[in-house]
Amino acid sequence: MVARTAEADVGENAGWLQGVLLALIPCMVVSSVCVALPVIPAMLHAFAKTPNIGFLVPMSVVLPTLTIALSSLAAGALGDRIGRRRLLDYSTLLFAVTAILPFWLTSFTWILVSRAAAGVALGGMTVSGVGLTGDYFQGPARQRWLAIQGAAGAAAGVVVSTISGALGEISWRLPFLLLAAGFALFVGLLVFRGPAVVASRPATEETTAQPVSAPVPWATLGFIFALGVLASLIIWPPVYAFGVLLEEKRIGSVMLTGLMTSVLATGAVAGAMSLGLLRRVPPPGKQALAIAFAGVGIVLIWTTGTLAPIMVGAFAIGIGQGMTAPILADWLLEETPVPLRGRVIGLYQTTFFLAQFVGPLFGHWVADISGGTTISMLYYAVACALLAAPTAAILLRRRAPEPWPAT
Repeated sequence: MVARTAEADVGENAGWLQGVLLALIPCMVVSSVCVALPVIPAMLHAFAKTPNIGFLVPMSVVLPTLTIALSSLAAGALGDRIGRRRLLDYSTLLFAVTAILPFWLTSFTWILVSRAAAGVALGGMTVSGVGLTGDYFQGPARQRWLAIQGAAGAAAGVVVSTISGALGEISWRLPFLLLAAGFALFVGLLVFRGPAVVASRPATEETTAQPVSAPVPWATLGFIFALGVLASLIIWPPVYAFGVLLEEKRIGSVMLTGLMTSVLATGAVAGAMSLGLLRRVPPPGKQALAIAFAGVGIVLIWTTGTLAPIMVGAFAIGIGQGMTAPILADWLLEETPVPLRGRVIGLYQTTFFLAQFVGPLFGHWVADISGGTTISMLYYAVACALLAAPTAAILLRRRAPEPWPAT
């Protein structure tokens, strides 16, 4: 067999410091979007003379998610080549430098360039972060840290949005300084190096979690990819419609929309952290449960016209969202041979973040064809039921008894 260089299995779980550092990566991803959300009106006023600024400002907010998607596949291949930890170091430094540039830049074109570059850096950070979680932790420890990553990202969204709104009252530029936290993460990565996993030895049958020659479960991987895309198009779009939905129900206000979003984010934290209680449940079962939670929440906000049940529905949708990302990441790591881990994770991140980017547009289209935001919730609820069923069926198939060997 020809030896291939790959990330090595460290053999035992890394320490909590490495887990905390990796959990900060999704915080950077969420923060990169949330710092800009509260200052959209101020940016529109500041660059009012720029052509097409009404389109460009919202685009600048979500641009990092697009470039994460476009760069993740290349980042995964690069991580397999130079080592995931080295890729994480370089990507974090690039993010720290580029993410804060809008504080100084006066040209909106260069602001867009800096936001795109920050997204490329985040692509490398997310791919290497998920890969290193698989390298550093095994079994229940890996599930726990993936859940913590999901919870940390959701919590960061609430905190950063609140602080950015306060800073934005002073200047639209100030919130971008919050992203200087990338420098602190970079220093932490340099000081606390963790186990040596970067291209440490040839990847043979004895040195990888799965043999290089083992068949790759492409069907299962494809199903996980499809779940990531469909969840992004079914569970996330209702969130973008909260404001319009409350107006249609004649209970809308900016304050209530913000409160509903905060309740959903709280549910996402609870959903991610609840995975520790389900550690004995295989990934298909957990994912079917996550979709069911989201479906119940969508039904609640569709059928009721009073505020309290709507908030309960938002919390239930948040639980489904908070569970989904760590479940799919753990399932993907479980099924992917180590030598392919970087490229498979990169491809998964590409499809997942592209779906996240398209999600708001898809939600607007569904509302148009269904005749309103409220009635569109029915379509999402039905889609949740249709998606949960085959996911649960995989669990039943896994539990089917093995056939007796031929004698």
